[in-house]
Amino acid sequence: MLEDTEWLSDFAFFTDLLCHMNNLNVKMQGKNQFIDNIWAHLKASKLKLNLFAGQLVKNDLSHFSTLNSIPSVNEEKLKNYEDGLKKLHFEFERKFQDSSAIQTELDIFTMPFNVNCEAVRSD
Repeated sequence: MLEDTEWLSDFAFFTDLLCHMNNLNVKMQGKNQFIDNIWAHLKASKLKLNLFAGQLVKNDLSHFSTLNSIPSVNEEKLKNYEDGLKKLHFEFERKFQDSSAIQTELDIFTMPFNVNCEAVRSD
C-alpha cells in the first residue's frame, strides 16, 4: 500500500484534513469558552473549507503539507478532494444552521457598538 501513490495521496489528504478538524476541536474545548468564541471558530472553519477547496483547484497545497509531500498528485484526485471539502462545508452549514439565527444576539456581546439597539430584544 505504501507504494500505491493514489492510496498515499488519499492518506495524506485525510491526515491533513483531520489535523485541521482536530485544531477546531481543541479550540472549542476548555473552560471559560463563551458561545461567541465557539461560533467564531466555527465560522472561521467554514471559511477555511472554502479557501482550501479554492486552493486545491489551483493546485495550491500550502494548507496540506502532508499531501504536498507526495511527489505527484493527480488532478482528478485534487478535484475529488475539492468536492469532499465542499460537501464538508455543506454539512457544517446544515449542522449549524440554527446557530445562524442567533447571530444578532451574539453580536450584542462581540460588537456592542455595532448593534442597532432598537432591534435588540428587551429580555
